[in-house]
Amino acid sequence: MGIEKIIKKEKFMIGIWKITENIEELEQIAKDAKIKQKYQNKKRNREFITSRLLLQKINPEYFIRYNKLGAPILNNKKYISISHSNKITAIMISSLPVGIDIEEQSKRALKVSAKFINKENIKKLNDDKATIIWSAKEAIYKWNLEKSVDFIKDIKIEDFKVKNRGVLQAYFRKKIVKLNYQKIYNHYLVYICQNKPKNEYL
Repeated sequence: MGIEKIIKKEKFMIGIWKITENIEELEQIAKDAKIKQKYQNKKRNREFITSRLLLQKINPEYFIRYNKLGAPILNNKKYISISHSNKITAIMISSLPVGIDIEEQSKRALKVSAKFINKENIKKLNDDKATIIWSAKEAIYKWNLEKSVDFIKDIKIEDFKVKNRGVLQAYFRKKIVKLNYQKIYNHYLVYICQNKPKNEYL
């Protein structure tokens, strides 16, 4: 197990970790790293362990707490966002509000697209575009730090052509927000890093 990619920009840093170990190997690595395991469920425990190991590799002085909404925050008052797939863990750290999501490209997002995309836009979708839109809306949801978000009414994604990397323009409650995306392995990583509109609140 190891860091596959570090994306460093002026305002944020993203760490990507490809998971190759089984849960027993991860549990031993966590024990050696003195990371207390939190969950009995194997999937949840794998997510917990890999995110903590990744954060420890980036900066051993960082540790995660949770706010009243259950969102992760760092001990140094920086923002952090975490995402998992079965194969990859990603974390994003910044002094600005952030949201990150990683999804494996599949038919799943397209099949359930009516739950997060207006009906009139569904005909324009393919597997890749549906996956990117789902990830973008998840990233905005995490960035917003509120539980009451309607993925169809509150978040609109402008039409785009699917590439290996690109920029998305979106509207969160009619305010413009920008997201970046890129393809990593067979996954789409989508993220946002910016202050919230002044008429919104954390």
